[in-house]
Amino acid sequence: MPLDTRPTPALRGRPSTRHALALLCCLGLAAAGARAGDTAALSSAQVFQLALEAQTATDYAPMMALLRQAARAGHLPAQEMLAQVLLAGPALYGGRVAADRCEAAAWAWRAASQGSAIGRQQWLLLGRTRAAAGPACG
Repeated sequence: MPLDTRPTPALRGRPSTRHALALLCCLGLAAAGARAGDTAALSSAQVFQLALEAQTATDYAPMMALLRQAARAGHLPAQEMLAQVLLAGPALYGGRVAADRCEAAAWAWRAASQGSAIGRQQWLLLGRTRAAAGPACG
């Protein structure tokens, strides 16, 4: 009886295991290079993913640097997250991430300017806290 080499219905349209392993290998090499500080060749979405990995590893200084890099490149989720982290830093990360309402407001405004409802809410909240706290950001 000849061997049926047709893909099973569940595997149709999916990449082969060989292709998936090659992709994972390439992503791993890119991430390893990025962790070493060479993130110029990565997209803002990839830099944001590295920031999330740093957050998971509780490595907050690289997380902040990577978030700022992705946010400066216009990555909306990075802008939203950076505003949140800078707004509630000590509450979320203890003393390892300082709060900075002025920088948080700048990132919230940039996110809101791109149409982000999250950025708009952050901006409105920061406006209320700025009004209650006194002097505005310089």
